[in-house]
Amino acid sequence: MASFVIEACAEYLPKSGNSIGIDLGINTFATLSNGEKFEAPKPLKKNLKKLSRFQRKFAKTELGSKRREKARVRVAKLSYGMLRKHAKVKDISYGMLRKRTDFLHKLSTDLVKKYDTIVLEDLNVSGMVSNHKLAKAISDLGWREFRTLTEAKCEKCGR
Repeated sequence: MASFVIEACAEYLPKSGNSIGIDLGINTFATLSNGEKFEAPKPLKKNLKKLSRFQRKFAKTELGSKRREKARVRVAKLSYGMLRKHAKVKDISYGMLRKRTDFLHKLSTDLVKKYDTIVLEDLNVSGMVSNHKLAKAISDLGWREFRTLTEAKCEKCGR
């Protein structure tokens, strides 16, 4: 086994003179100050709906039947897969086999390439998550990860 350490120079992008403000939301992931909107994948929401559907079907089956066993296995696979690893939920597939992390990387890279100055809404995410009605939806979006990725890419590209 071998290990390499490479020191890479930062790629500074040419100045474009453009600036943008980003408003983060639950219904639309990000709304730019120029009116452009980005819809977010919501993988957890989709899987929770699927799980509740499987559980309803399981509850209606007859005790000791083969259908009940099949339904039990289906519920166990989905719920165990969701609860076992947060990474599986975080990176769960949506739409055209893209993932939430992929969506966040692509959006942040696109914004850093287009705009010199990026102003993000400063949100108290930990305070918002304490609201039990919004906690799942906010956690599912990945605002914190988006902010971290955007800041790192801005620093790397000299924005």
